[in-house]
Amino acid sequence: MSFRALAMCWLFWATCVGCAHGPRTVESETPKFEHVFQKPLEEALAVTRQLFTARGYAIEETTDPTQFLTKWKTHDRGDTGNDRYVRFVVTGISVGPRQSVVRIFRMTFNAMGNDVNQVDNWWRIEYIYYVLHDVSPFNDQGPPLRMARGERIELRTLTNGTRDLDLERELTLRLESTPSLEVVSGNVREEPRPKAVRDSDFYLTRWKDEASEAGPCGEAMRGLPEVLDLGLTLLVGEQLGSREAPAVVGELVCQVAEAGLPVALGLSIPRTEQERVDRYLASAGAPSDQDALLEGRFWQRPYQDGRSSRAILDLIDRVRAMRMAGLSVTLLAYDTDLAGGSKRDGLQAAFWNQRREAQRAEVQVILAGNTHTRTIAGTPWDQDFTPMAHLLKSRHLVVLEMSYAQGTRWGCDLDREGKLQCGLIGSTPSGRVAALPGLSPSITSFESPTSEGVHGMIYVGALTPSLPAISKQQEAPLPIRPPLPPRRDGEKPPMF
Repeated sequence: MSFRALAMCWLFWATCVGCAHGPRTVESETPKFEHVFQKPLEEALAVTRQLFTARGYAIEETTDPTQFLTKWKTHDRGDTGNDRYVRFVVTGISVGPRQSVVRIFRMTFNAMGNDVNQVDNWWRIEYIYYVLHDVSPFNDQGPPLRMARGERIELRTLTNGTRDLDLERELTLRLESTPSLEVVSGNVREEPRPKAVRDSDFYLTRWKDEASEAGPCGEAMRGLPEVLDLGLTLLVGEQLGSREAPAVVGELVCQVAEAGLPVALGLSIPRTEQERVDRYLASAGAPSDQDALLEGRFWQRPYQDGRSSRAILDLIDRVRAMRMAGLSVTLLAYDTDLAGGSKRDGLQAAFWNQRREAQRAEVQVILAGNTHTRTIAGTPWDQDFTPMAHLLKSRHLVVLEMSYAQGTRWGCDLDREGKLQCGLIGSTPSGRVAALPGLSPSITSFESPTSEGVHGMIYVGALTPSLPAISKQQEAPLPIRPPLPPRRDGEKPPMF
């Protein structure tokens, strides 16, 4: 084969390889929308700093409090002098008093070195150190064989920056996967409140429907027949403050009762409210009846943690409609507002154990925060905590973990100063509970329980917030979406 023919073959092969391994598009590095955290910007940036500190990056502050960057960091690549330096630039945007956006940019710099100059001539170093300095090698450990990489001067040259979506996802999980706080304040003295005056559009309207229209349930829930049985104790661990979880549990209760089984629905409401709840269930559910229910101390607390949301009020009203339609459904308030921690969960478990002794064939559906539905003792943040589910005595206990898509809910958490704050909270699922939006509610059973004692999952969809039931505003305001940063082929921010 001639040299020219060989060159043509080589050119053809190189062209094919180049087509197969073309450059990546920018689409994978540029988000199609900005995720708005339901956190003040200062708090979101503080968590971002913790994320980089845990990864071993030193923080370099800037004059702008909404931005900071890390110092250059490189991995040891031997003595060739070829290094790849990485640093991160973080930019924060305050969208509202409790809304913020955090953008993380990865900056890279490649340094090419001379292999000959970087080789450690150990014999020359030893000669200069010991012979010329008249030092005995037996009394001294000698100089280091290599210069420390951290002693390089600061790089001031052209660098390339791209959005690091993996780090932004990790930050999202840190900010939006924390457990909800439940406010127990039964001993707090409150000032008397004036009687509420509400507009007509505030009230639920199910009371206007005929009993025949309010009773039938929706489509059959996939996976429910596989777990259904007489004497079943079904625990549903939820993220407090969403509209979806109470709505799906209400549908589940309706279908169990429609199958002819007696059902007891347990809500995390103090037992002191039981009499008021019973009066409402026996009423027509008219506006005056709703006002009477909401006069209870539980609904008027200064800190509404999601257990007293409008979705819970709607669930109670739906149980009232089920009973009017002839379904055998009991609603039980099983919580307490006079105890906390393991003592509180112990009282909750004692309530249900006593109920099970009296009603052995009843199907019990218990809606609770997912910390209380763990069947094993201890949590990552409290090794001594004993949850309610761990103490339940039931021959047929099934714990379902809520599966959902990313969204927003109403809840309470602690700010950077340790003060309790209640409002909109971003909720991002991770691991097995993460799911796509738009699917119908369903139950998935595991072949064996998880390490936390979970037997399956109940899918509820993308979370939307349910505001406190006494709130005049029924729908949460839509978050403000800031403009996207310019793409690579457009105008660049000043940091580039």
